[in-house]
Amino acid sequence: MARVARDGDERESRHEETMRAICRHSPRRFPLHSGHTINSAHMASSTTATNPYRVESPADLQAQLSTDLDRVSVLYFRADWAEPCKQMDDVTTELAKRWPDVLFLSIEAEALPDISESFEVDAVPYFILLRGHTLLTRLSGAQPAVLSAALKSHAAKPSALSSSSLQPVAAKTVYQPGEKSTGTTDAQGTVAGGAAGQEEDDDDEEEESEEELTKRCEELMKQSDVVLFMKGDRDTPRCGFSQKIVGILESEGIEYTTYDILQDEGARQRLKEMNEWPTFPQLIIKGEFVGGLDVVKEMQEAGELQDMLKA
Repeated sequence: MARVARDGDERESRHEETMRAICRHSPRRFPLHSGHTINSAHMASSTTATNPYRVESPADLQAQLSTDLDRVSVLYFRADWAEPCKQMDDVTTELAKRWPDVLFLSIEAEALPDISESFEVDAVPYFILLRGHTLLTRLSGAQPAVLSAALKSHAAKPSALSSSSLQPVAAKTVYQPGEKSTGTTDAQGTVAGGAAGQEEDDDDEEEESEEELTKRCEELMKQSDVVLFMKGDRDTPRCGFSQKIVGILESEGIEYTTYDILQDEGARQRLKEMNEWPTFPQLIIKGEFVGGLDVVKEMQEAGELQDMLKA
């Protein structure tokens, strides 16, 4: 899956380019990554038969979004192996009943990498709200109340027939596990307001210097003999690569500490520079960078992981 752009403006620019690419093509044809095209007339009807609807291809997604450009759509990026997605599967099904005019599109993030890359999605569960081809907001993580609040902000009145107990609450636009929701979402999906005094507290916080950030990352790398910088944690990995490397360490019976880089953008970017490695997960043994998933797999097969720990 693609890495999240470091700068929010860069990510929005990437989204606009993707949407322009969609709009440049007629409603009946859409280019695939391989250069081939699919005629949407040969697909199932462009009218969604079920809600939530399972997206099968980039062309399928384009057909669904183009059916009604005034409709709000929820792009739900998921994966079978991710435990939080099991909860959000039930949540999206219930929300689809509560918001019958909203189109819920379920997208297998790793099976459809072209779509995930286009929207800069690198962890699951992940939600993107659109009106037609226009981006409304992004939501990261499994928190039903945040998604419900976003729908309340951007969609029409929910159905009174729904039995859902999910109630909108004041919410952050982007949620990470362990954080508490604060503030209210405005029309653009950004956070307005929040807990009393929060804005003042944020202003009073001193920005971390480059030297302090580097020192903190060095300390994180040495917090135990084996440290895995990953997306999520060992119980709830949020990308397939992180899940696989956790499986390797568990199968080898190695004791290790995990650090969720999705909750620390500063450390995330600095570790890329310090270790000269652009992606995650990153495995650290005795304070030294070892590598990512492919390197760790090769070391496991050669029996070198255990040897490095004994050295």
